[in-house]
Amino acid sequence: MNSLYECKISHCRLKPKGHAFDYRVFMLAVNLDELPALAGKIRGFSHNRFNLFSIDDRDHVDLGKSGGIRANLMAWLAGEGFSCPEDASVQLVTFPRVLGYGFNPVSFYYLFARSGEPLAAVAEVVNTFREMKLYLMETIDADGLWHRRVTKNFYVSPFSDPGMEFDFKLGPPEEKWRVNIDNYADGERTLLSAVRGEQRKLTSARLVWYAFKYPLLSLKIIGLIHWHALLLWVRRVPFLRKADRREAQLDVLRSHSTLKKN
Repeated sequence: MNSLYECKISHCRLKPKGHAFDYRVFMLAVNLDELPALAGKIRGFSHNRFNLFSIDDRDHVDLGKSGGIRANLMAWLAGEGFSCPEDASVQLVTFPRVLGYGFNPVSFYYLFARSGEPLAAVAEVVNTFREMKLYLMETIDADGLWHRRVTKNFYVSPFSDPGMEFDFKLGPPEEKWRVNIDNYADGERTLLSAVRGEQRKLTSARLVWYAFKYPLLSLKIIGLIHWHALLLWVRRVPFLRKADRREAQLDVLRSHSTLKKN
């Protein structure tokens, strides 16, 4: 089902110093196979074209395969040893571009068999250098959440070592949607991140209304990231430069020049 999610995003840093904040946003949830047709039905929304809101293939996984996001995601999954049925459906939950500008700190792919059976989930994490790393989840826990705890091997924040662990818990894209992504260092949680979303019908009228309800969404997201980074720096939270831990940044897509050896 193509829809919108009105979300509350929360971040709570536990160590080395406490710091918490939350904010409200909306995200799009679209079936990748229906994306081109959807762009023709919803006013104010486009695929790979400028509009009030849009989804652009360049913002997502790109291994150089033709066929858009789906083809590149399937190629990445094959490289991970995951065999996905050709007729599987893929639901993408992501932030749209706004007036051509976009920044997606994290997007989510949910894969379903033709029968509706859930197959896997993928978190697509992007840092402010526009680097990208994907994390595959193949296990559903007792709470019905896609779950995986894995070494980050990715520079997400100057205040979190890339050698820490991500603990992903992804709920299915239903009427109520939840995501938790916590950071662990030496077995202890250092940062809690959560998304709580409520599903809304995707219509032209609602999308235009959200342009006023959530003005300049992409700029808001990137602005908050830098503002709270500044607050942590002012509070003298230890700062790690990206080039300091090249060896802990592995399998990064769109790798930045800081990962190139001198």
